[in-house]
Parts: sequence; C-alpha cells; structure tokens
Amino acid sequence: MASTLINLYRDKRNGKLGGVCAGIARKAEVEPWLVRVLALTGLVFASFLTFVLYIAAWLLLEDRPEAEEAERSHVKTAGWQSGLSPQEALTRLDSRLQQLNGRVAKMEQLLTSREFRLRREFNDLSKNK
Repeated sequence: MASTLINLYRDKRNGKLGGVCAGIARKAEVEPWLVRVLALTGLVFASFLTFVLYIAAWLLLEDRPEAEEAERSHVKTAGWQSGLSPQEALTRLDSRLQQLNGRVAKMEQLLTSREFRLRREFNDLSKNK
C-alpha cells in the first residue's frame, strides 16, 4: 500500500539482490548502478543504518506491477539512455530549441501587436461593467 502512495516499487527484474536499488533508480530516473554505488558507500560509512533501511525497503515495498513493467520496459526518454551518439543528441536538442525559439517569437509578436492591445482593452471594458 505504501508503494502505491509514493509510486515506488521494487524492480526484481533489473535488481541484483532485492530490487530496491533498481526500484529507486527507476523512480529517480537514473541508472541503477549509480544507486547501487551510493548504497554501497552508505553501507561502508553508515553500515547499520543503511542495512536497516535496505531491509525495511525490501520488506515494505511491493513488486512492480506487470502493467507498468510492460509499459516502460523498453522506453528510454533521455538521449543518453537511448544510445544516441553525442552528435545525434546535439542535433535533436538543436532542432527542439529551434522549434521553441519559433514559438517564443510568435508569442512575442502577438503580445506586441495592436490587435492584442485592442482585445485587452475590450476585455477590460467588459470586466468594468
């Protein structure tokens, strides 16, 4: 039940021991090895606390539902996750920024137009009545 409230589940399919680190990595949208390194570092410096927290998460968190697993099993959203080369990722980013720049230019053009000022004045008149 606690898992569904915070949308955090154990990911046994990608996990090494209990799937806790893989589940946290999935929730944080980072690579599982990074969470495992942090867990091992915590185990070295605060062994008892890290061990207790891991066991508690293992016992309290539910397994990831099959529907979510099928839905997100192969979908990778970020460029570094999908295996793009740096040049391809940069090209995609550049095209996305060009699209956004065009939209911002259209908004600026509308906001500085006479038509916008006229519509705003009519709206102000209708609010005052």
